[in-house]
Amino acid sequence: MITLNTDKGLERLESWEDVLSRPGFVGDLDPRSVKLDRIIGSYALFPFLPCGLSSCHTSHGKGYLVTTSDGRVTNIGKDCGRKYFEVQFERMAKAFDRDLRSKERRETLVALQHRIPDIEQRIAALLDGPDGARWVNREIIRLTDPMKGMSQVIVALLAGLVRRRSGVLTRSRVATEGELEHLRATGQRIYPGDNYVEETVGQLDGISALYRENNVRRLLVHEMANVAVVKELDVETAKEKTLRDLAKWSESIEPNFAKAAEVIAAGRRLLTKDNLRQLVPLVSGKEDRRVLNAYLAELPAAQNGRFSTA
Repeated sequence: MITLNTDKGLERLESWEDVLSRPGFVGDLDPRSVKLDRIIGSYALFPFLPCGLSSCHTSHGKGYLVTTSDGRVTNIGKDCGRKYFEVQFERMAKAFDRDLRSKERRETLVALQHRIPDIEQRIAALLDGPDGARWVNREIIRLTDPMKGMSQVIVALLAGLVRRRSGVLTRSRVATEGELEHLRATGQRIYPGDNYVEETVGQLDGISALYRENNVRRLLVHEMANVAVVKELDVETAKEKTLRDLAKWSESIEPNFAKAAEVIAAGRRLLTKDNLRQLVPLVSGKEDRRVLNAYLAELPAAQNGRFSTA
């Protein structure tokens, strides 16, 4: 990557040949006979390049393009510049890097402003589409919050699955004599009264939709709140801290979209009659079963991978 910082803005060159063909470029400059004027660009390339100073020519991957007081241009690695031009070069490099970062952030945010209508549409589609994020979030709250009427037994059962990060459903039962013999044969001590085993009775699909970090409201509302900030931002007059924070945040937009879509898909798999019906045998209380069945009656059924109210 080769970037020039010009009076008209940032200019990106495609290849090193574009640098070699620039007026005044030399690849063998004597640092003792010239005075640096300014840094005009930076690069990060592979294969490595030889330094343009005649007394160096050390290969390096990152460096700067500099002009001299007599109008010539060459390339210098960071270490080479510090060695031959000392404090002057370090000051120039720091000022150049600071200005480059600022312009790159402004470019990023201007480009983002042009994308905002599309981003807003994507957020709305994920939030309010059929069985979208709002539906998933509402149903998960109903399923996991006893204050919304769900049985404490079910809430505790699901909380246990979340802690174990697994949708495997188990229940305890009295072990058969054959199972006890097998346990003894494998070296496990069986104490009096300790004759129960955990039996797998099901597998809840989409349990990850319940994980705290997968809250779709947070992903699409709270984490996307800066969309409105960027929309109204005057990029040219914004402070550097604002530019830095918003440019950094912009990197999270696509990952958040991908994560939200993944969580919505998991929520749709979780919140179906057929899937959550697996909980019924694990509930012994009559009232607990009634509450769960009443909830299940309102859920869609998964048929051929699509949602249905059947």
